[in-house]
Amino acid sequence: MTRRRVWPVLLTALVLTVLSGLLLPGPASAEGISGESIVYENRVGDGDGTRTPDIISTSANNAVVVWREGLRPGNVDMGYVRYAYTTDGGATWSRPRMLAQETSDHAWHYVILYKAGSTLYAYLGRTPIADNEGDGKDGDASDGINHNGLPISGTVLKRSTDEGHSWQDAPLSLPARNNLVLSGRPLQRHNGDYVMPYWSSGRENGVLISEDLQNWRAMTGPIIAGASMTAGENHIAYSQTPANSSRPKDSLVMVARTAWDGAATSTSTDGGETWKPFTEDKALPNYNIARNYFTTDSSGQYLYIYNTGEGIHKRDILNYKTRRPGGDWSNAKFFANGGDPTIQPDGEGWDNYPMAHEYAPGKFWVVWEFDTTQIKTNKLDISDAP
Repeated sequence: MTRRRVWPVLLTALVLTVLSGLLLPGPASAEGISGESIVYENRVGDGDGTRTPDIISTSANNAVVVWREGLRPGNVDMGYVRYAYTTDGGATWSRPRMLAQETSDHAWHYVILYKAGSTLYAYLGRTPIADNEGDGKDGDASDGINHNGLPISGTVLKRSTDEGHSWQDAPLSLPARNNLVLSGRPLQRHNGDYVMPYWSSGRENGVLISEDLQNWRAMTGPIIAGASMTAGENHIAYSQTPANSSRPKDSLVMVARTAWDGAATSTSTDGGETWKPFTEDKALPNYNIARNYFTTDSSGQYLYIYNTGEGIHKRDILNYKTRRPGGDWSNAKFFANGGDPTIQPDGEGWDNYPMAHEYAPGKFWVVWEFDTTQIKTNKLDISDAP
């Protein structure tokens, strides 16, 4: 081959190589994942730092993340609550700010976010600092200090009108329940009322109903008994099979974490006032290890983000599944698997406690905790899922 012919051949090969790299997506883009962003990192807390984050987005560029920060080594499921926000799509995050400080009397067990119009709401579960009934068992030390975030002594509401950059206290009224936990977002049903899932002592599952997101009442029907399945940490979504097509937002489905292989599911056709007993759905993997996330996107597609059950503590990988109306659940798709599993003694490489929020049709901001040291986010696009 002459030198004159060598250059065109090499140039053609180079162009084809570049085009192949551009046109053939890598594993991340094939799964609809855009790239992780670290909101916050704390490697000092001895594994008792960041926990159970949540996220609300107001656009593709704007989002706010909240999380629980541990108080001291040995305390779990309690702390103070901090938040950070981004205005550039997660490229940078604000310095962490305090949403709810611990006091000499109480700390915080959980926080759940919700967006209604231009107003953001944060529901925070409170737990006492002191524990005079400790028996030294199951981490409940007999030293007068609460070590496990129970009991939950009340719930506090905060509100933001500037995309989560600042927050103010708001009045809140809830029916009495022992150890009331709000673990899933509210939905708005056909008549405009809001429905929010809860679980409480005795593995009691149900929903609360409100006209204004501040004054809540119990559903009219009986609770959904979850003790036999140890069901809890429930989420609700709009059902893909509404009983009345003229009132589709009154057909709801609840998914809860259980000790069984499949998640517990229940349905309501009257806007959450009454619910059928729990049944097991083996298409939704469940290992009773951390809260899974379940929702319906704006096209009616289901999204389920869950731990795979692999690893020492079965929390180290997050996968997700989708299902279109009238279709079947997809195969498992990879979402997250963090790096070095020795970052924290009790983390073991965990990626768990996912929460998400749809910022555009089929497009979600997702937040989760990595290894008890980092709060991470990523964007997940399921808009073109089959």
